[in-house]
Amino acid sequence: MKAFDKKKLKYTSKDTPDHILKQIKARSDKYFENKKEGKNAGPLLWIKAFVFLAIFGAAFYTTFQIDSFIILCLLYLTMGTSLLLLGINLGHDAAHHCITGNKKIDDLLFQFSFNINGMGSYYWQIRHNSSHHIFPNVLNYDSDLETTNLLLLHSSQKSHYWHKFQHIYATFLYMLSSILWILFIDFTFFFKKQQANLNFKKFQAYELAKMAVIKVNYLVIFVALPIYFSSFSTWQIISAFLIMHFLVSAFLTYTFFISHHVQEVPYIAAEESKQLVDDAWVHHQIITTIDFNADSPVANFIFGGFNLHIAHHIFPEVCHTHYPELTKIIKEVLAENKLDWYQSFSFFEGVSSHIKHLKKTAEEIIEEQDLQISQSY
Repeated sequence: MKAFDKKKLKYTSKDTPDHILKQIKARSDKYFENKKEGKNAGPLLWIKAFVFLAIFGAAFYTTFQIDSFIILCLLYLTMGTSLLLLGINLGHDAAHHCITGNKKIDDLLFQFSFNINGMGSYYWQIRHNSSHHIFPNVLNYDSDLETTNLLLLHSSQKSHYWHKFQHIYATFLYMLSSILWILFIDFTFFFKKQQANLNFKKFQAYELAKMAVIKVNYLVIFVALPIYFSSFSTWQIISAFLIMHFLVSAFLTYTFFISHHVQEVPYIAAEESKQLVDDAWVHHQIITTIDFNADSPVANFIFGGFNLHIAHHIFPEVCHTHYPELTKIIKEVLAENKLDWYQSFSFFEGVSSHIKHLKKTAEEIIEEQDLQISQSY
């Protein structure tokens, strides 16, 4: 975590003039006074982690006992989903060091839960904690806005002719994102010198070698061992592996995108000359983030706090099992102060809003370009 420098950028203030953050913090402190585990993980998270690992283990074992290709595909989908849920429940919290409170232990848990998914953990943690969480939806400062030139998330970004179709091909792109990330994209970060607010100083040869081993191990577990020891042919194993990635990847990518990249949230341009985001930090975090299925116990169990994303951005140091109560506190404080900052919708409403956002963003660019062309004549 020492391999980078951050561009200097500040918010006008941490809190608003009417002390919204102070009010939220005061009530949350009272909530935590009654919690033995404090802000870290309680029994629920460990139960979830055990359940997800047990499901993966059972599905993996069964893969070598059956001879039906349809069942094989279902087992692969079960394995992929269980490990994905382990990553977004255990791994995401561990990346923020809010599982045990011990950074070394939490880092091991984070690396394990990401690495078993075939994902590189080193640069993801840097980008997530030191860029996205500090400057969500701030142009040129949020690394999540710099994913691929196949997507145009904001009209100020460089456009290409294919973006006019992005709302059509987005889902197909998302189906490929995890396998591309595992096999290709993870490696590209080692050759970047700068991204968003991050300036990378030193080439991390050890981390690159470690990640290469992680990728090989992942492919051995999911591809080589089943090919060698199961009754299925090579093409059947690879087909089941790819089908798993197509479905799990689309689910994961939409989960990430609908929290920030929808019609209901703004994108902010910093005042470069002043190195300033002209807003209070707490206000910016709330209005650039959105919840989904916030009142659903099932969603709270599955999504590991991603569905209660506003609470996560205000309390990244807190385990997600506390987010339902913290979300109630946030909503109460905002309602009492007659502020309509809080927004939420269902998962599928979020998917729809994201697609509409992609279409609208591309249309705005096309209209602007057409206008410039007409004016040139």
